[in-house]
Amino acid sequence: MKNECQQCGTCCEKGGPTLHDQDLTLIRNGFLGIDDLVTIRAGEIVLQPDTGKPESTDVELIKIQGRAGDWCCRFLHPAERTCTIYEQRPLACRLLQCWNPDDVLAISGKNLLSRFDIIEDSDPLLSLLKLYDQQFALPDLMEVITGLQSESQRQSTLSQLHSMVEKDLLFRSLAVERFALPVARELFYFGRPLFHLLIPLGVSMTEAPDGISLHYDGK
Repeated sequence: MKNECQQCGTCCEKGGPTLHDQDLTLIRNGFLGIDDLVTIRAGEIVLQPDTGKPESTDVELIKIQGRAGDWCCRFLHPAERTCTIYEQRPLACRLLQCWNPDDVLAISGKNLLSRFDIIEDSDPLLSLLKLYDQQFALPDLMEVITGLQSESQRQSTLSQLHSMVEKDLLFRSLAVERFALPVARELFYFGRPLFHLLIPLGVSMTEAPDGISLHYDGK
């Protein structure tokens, strides 16, 4: 029976950890930067750690960003299969034992960090972020799935999503231009754009000179 880490990197490939209050010192001391983090906003669909089933999260999560377009933790050394910040790794990583997940499950959903724990009061983006959260709360994505799968509701659902995606992209583009935000930093401050969250639901977006359009490609 397995009872120790084999340094295979499988856990890290499944995604970086969610950060907890105890991890704030890693950020304050410069071991983690905001460009290393991504915000999972309340309402996003995530895999529940205890059941592995997709459900909407009720709370905001701060996670380590992935790399190369997937969720593989960016601190996993691709060749050596080791953690490049092992001595300063987050709490969830320190508690993780793939052969016994009890310790990690015990802290799941507790004492979580949010953007507002991390962002300094003097940050010029703080007021803009608060405005964004007020005006662009995510729709209930589980209800969106139901609407998309119903032929009678699909067009009205897509129409509502179109308006939301359009406004979300406009706000982000103005913020990115004004503050010269790189993509990594945008993903921390504003999370992933709505159109990105819709892709796993079967909704694709195309852009044209006259605007965007949404298409449902699901079954």
